[in-house]
Amino acid sequence: MSAELPDFVALRARYESEAFSNGARAELRRLPDMESVALCPALYRLFPGQRPGDHHRQVAFLLPCCKHDAKASSLGAQLAKGKVSEARVLQVARAQSPLDLIQLRRLLAHIEPAVNWAEFGRALWFWNPLSKRQLVEDYYLAQFSPAKGDK
Repeated sequence: MSAELPDFVALRARYESEAFSNGARAELRRLPDMESVALCPALYRLFPGQRPGDHHRQVAFLLPCCKHDAKASSLGAQLAKGKVSEARVLQVARAQSPLDLIQLRRLLAHIEPAVNWAEFGRALWFWNPLSKRQLVEDYYLAQFSPAKGDK
């Protein structure tokens, strides 16, 4: 693992650029699971000159699922707003790798969110129980925030 994090916003911009072909984007969109990412030529085009590790593969697996918006609300809040059931959010949080990311990808395909890639990319890079807990907390805070005037 490299000591420096990628610029996730620039990475998303590279993915959307004309230099990154429609075929390469389609390769990433069609990946069935995490194991397939390592054998996908688009991964190496996304991270030129690097030997992509697990963190790179996690980001590449979910890169096609979310657009970038610097002012986007948290993914958990968007899941709540998208009326994703709490059972599905908890299923992602409780699942072990790599099933957790596959299930997260399915949720993302369902709601098609725009996320702040600076934050979301970092969460994916360090995907762990803390990242999952943050997702669940954001979901519940958005789902059960008190109405105006309530205490």
